[in-house]
Amino acid sequence: MMNKIFSKNGDRGQSQLINGERLAKNSLVFEVLGTLDEFNSSLGLLLADWDGELASSKKNIDLSDLKEQKKFLINLQKQLFKLGAEIAKSPKVKLSSAYLEKMEANIIFLQKKLGEKFLNNFVLPGGNRLAAQTDVARTICRRLERRLVALDSERDLRDLLIKFINRTSDYLYVLKIFINYKLQTKEVLA
Repeated sequence: MMNKIFSKNGDRGQSQLINGERLAKNSLVFEVLGTLDEFNSSLGLLLADWDGELASSKKNIDLSDLKEQKKFLINLQKQLFKLGAEIAKSPKVKLSSAYLEKMEANIIFLQKKLGEKFLNNFVLPGGNRLAAQTDVARTICRRLERRLVALDSERDLRDLLIKFINRTSDYLYVLKIFINYKLQTKEVLA
């Protein structure tokens, strides 16, 4: 017998966290989880175009670093599910500080690859399609961070959660510049 996707338990405006706690669907925790879902979906959209955009780029460009970043983004999506589980009060699933360290190392790697091309200035969003989608994902990530900070004032979250999302938006900013650099798209200063 097939499991139904609907339970009808939320038809009166309530939903349930992993630990069984029922809350109104407009509770801040569900706003955070919804924004997290939106952010992860924006990464999915970015990744859906990734291979096609790389395939249509100039043939003399070394794309190996961008292919590695795709793997990193897929892993990031998996970490976001762990973050969501922790926010939804899972007793078993927790975000790991080891992943934050990997992200910081990856940011440094990209900055070193960019060298003097790294812009620590305000640049206009966009460039090529992948960079523009990375910018959109970054802005959703920033909104998620603001919502997480609000939730932290209600529920004492682990410091790692906010650090992780803050660093993720830093990563996406550097990644956007790296994508434009690798695909030979000029950044426009604001």
